[in-house]
Amino acid sequence: MNPLIYNLGRCSLFEGIKAGQLETIFKNVHHRITSFLDGELIEEQNNRCDEMLVLLQGHTKAQMQDFSGKVVTIETMEAPSILASGFLFASKNVIPVDIVSTDKSAVLYIERDGILWLCREYEVFLRNLLRDMGDRLSTLAEKVWMLSLNTLNQRLAHFLLKQSDDLGSEFELKTTKEELADALGVARPSLSRVFSEFAGEKIISQEGKLIKILDRKALLKKTGRN
Repeated sequence: MNPLIYNLGRCSLFEGIKAGQLETIFKNVHHRITSFLDGELIEEQNNRCDEMLVLLQGHTKAQMQDFSGKVVTIETMEAPSILASGFLFASKNVIPVDIVSTDKSAVLYIERDGILWLCREYEVFLRNLLRDMGDRLSTLAEKVWMLSLNTLNQRLAHFLLKQSDDLGSEFELKTTKEELADALGVARPSLSRVFSEFAGEKIISQEGKLIKILDRKALLKKTGRN
């Protein structure tokens, strides 16, 4: 099978579209694939977004600079996934973040007219695209709420509870401590200190990236929502 078709078949954007249909689609839709090395810039902040970006291989991170010049990681992504789906159709269609490859990556670019054609021809594609945009809005609202929490203890407790809701009481962190500290808007040593506090209070256990929730009620109390 064509590697492009195989990777697209695993992407939620093309869920429900058969391999044969994908072959036909990509004979008619203008597209290109570009490869990137670890640390290479995929898209620069404030670039115009005239194409849909689909991560076919590798990992990326979205970054912004705060007012002090500190670089903050907003989101990390792994293939196969859609990058910046909502900006393509915005009135001001610019990408508000730097998208950086954190691995050997490959990105598929599909022109906006091709996306509009797909939405007209394949209802399942339109549904998948709208679902992705809705999920991203929900994730953004969750992040805004989390960053509104006053203390690092609250932010970390909320993050761990959310992870356990999705993955179970025992799970592996998908990011490094540095990336998580950026996402929570704190310094890495402060984050490590609170992890140690939670472990010392027997709320969690930690072995490398493996986290186990030992006392969910105590963790919930840390968020201030008890």
